[in-house]
Amino acid sequence: MKRLIPKDKFDFTPFTTLMEINEDEVQLILLELLSWIADMNWPIADAMLGVLARFPDSMVPLIKELLKPTETDEDWKWSIIVGLMPILPPKSQILLRDSIKRIIDSPSDGEVYGGVWEVAKNYMQKHDR
Repeated sequence: MKRLIPKDKFDFTPFTTLMEINEDEVQLILLELLSWIADMNWPIADAMLGVLARFPDSMVPLIKELLKPTETDEDWKWSIIVGLMPILPPKSQILLRDSIKRIIDSPSDGEVYGGVWEVAKNYMQKHDR
């Protein structure tokens, strides 16, 4: 499965296979694949969103961990909220609601300075059910 992890931000080679594998097969590399959306300016980031959205049940626990206040990669949090969460099914979005609410109600300093608080607020206004 490691061969399916892009080698750099221009490596689109594994995407055909990534769009064909199932949720059980992707488990070992899912966090590494998720890391490719940490910067939405990377050429493969948009394509990776399509891959990740195929595995919503597996994405929810990973996203919950990455949105914790102890995680300090604010660009990654921003990308998750802006890029990935809106394309997940409603059920997954509902399961992530508390993580977004926590950012809005009690943001870390980094979440405020990195703009994560603002995108979380905008996300909630658009997607709150």
